[in-house]
Amino acid sequence: MRILAGFEILLIAVTWPLWWGNSSFPAIPLMHDFSLPIVADRIFLCILLTVCIFVAGATGDRPTDKVMRIAALAAALMLCVCNQHRIQAWHWLFICGVATSFFKPQEGLQLFRGLLASIYVCSAFSRMAPLAHVGMSAAIVDQLLWMFGIQPELLAGRVSEILCHGFNLGELGVGLLLLWPKSRHSGMLLAMLLHGTLLLALGPLGLRHHTAVFIWNLCFLCLLPVVFSGRIIAAPPLQTGQHWSYRVASCFVWLFPLSGLFGIADNWPAWQLYSTRPETWVLRVRESSTRDLDQSLQPHISGPAPLGDWVVVRLDRWSLAETESPLYPQARFQRELICRVLAKLPDNAEFSVDISEPQRWFWWKRIHRTLNTRAQMDVDFP
Repeated sequence: MRILAGFEILLIAVTWPLWWGNSSFPAIPLMHDFSLPIVADRIFLCILLTVCIFVAGATGDRPTDKVMRIAALAAALMLCVCNQHRIQAWHWLFICGVATSFFKPQEGLQLFRGLLASIYVCSAFSRMAPLAHVGMSAAIVDQLLWMFGIQPELLAGRVSEILCHGFNLGELGVGLLLLWPKSRHSGMLLAMLLHGTLLLALGPLGLRHHTAVFIWNLCFLCLLPVVFSGRIIAAPPLQTGQHWSYRVASCFVWLFPLSGLFGIADNWPAWQLYSTRPETWVLRVRESSTRDLDQSLQPHISGPAPLGDWVVVRLDRWSLAETESPLYPQARFQRELICRVLAKLPDNAEFSVDISEPQRWFWWKRIHRTLNTRAQMDVDFP
């Protein structure tokens, strides 16, 4: 809990505009038409940070610990309700971690071990596809090859494909090793090697990803030895007479993220990290209409193609610039964000939204469609 609380503080600090609400990027609530005054939103943030400071610096059990953790859990959830963009993977891990702390120590430990193992398993599954050398898997593999003095383009495409499949299968193997007590220590060491490799590829010497990515991987390097070290103790079996809350929580830890593969749970709470599975919505408008867009959005509009007058509005870059956070990769969020951007344009402005989304049962297959009227934006949405 101290580790989770400490890294929650660090990650909120490096993504501060997302939480304090002082950017021009729209805050989109989780529930339609739900809104609270910004002062209430900031009170929840102050409660969360206060409890995290208290927990991170605690030296022993105190009578008020449980009350403080309840307050932290409530505040963390309300911050997500006020703005679903805050359902970052690391924030969801904090929420789940706090929830496991209300169980008996051995049960809470087993739940948290299952939670961490599910991250590797679900993340790997979400990247499984006939063609693996795409997206972040390809970028990481290619970067590691460059760092070892191998030019990726000199390798046959088949070799790069095999390396990406190996990367995904290796992560899946790490998650499975963490599940069984006798292979737990090996899984822990391999998981730490995985995060060390990611830090090398994504850090300042590699692809130079956002500071939050660096801190997220560092968090796992601190958590893994604490959670998975110690003598081997088998997980308490799920028995009929066992308390129902533990049985429900044990199922939730696995069924909820796995349901994300079939479009039920959101992508990031389903641990679809560095995955190409999530939906993508790309907004294009006529170049003549860009002057009506928000001023902070202007730097993130691409130039038109030769002999063309359509430009791409880079909402992902706008999100990073204004909130220091990646765009929440959920269809409903992207749709609402685009609707708010289009609200600045005249009613007769021309636009198109190119949508790429996974099939429900075969998530490695994509469905492509285009919307180009406001009526379609309102109606043609699952």
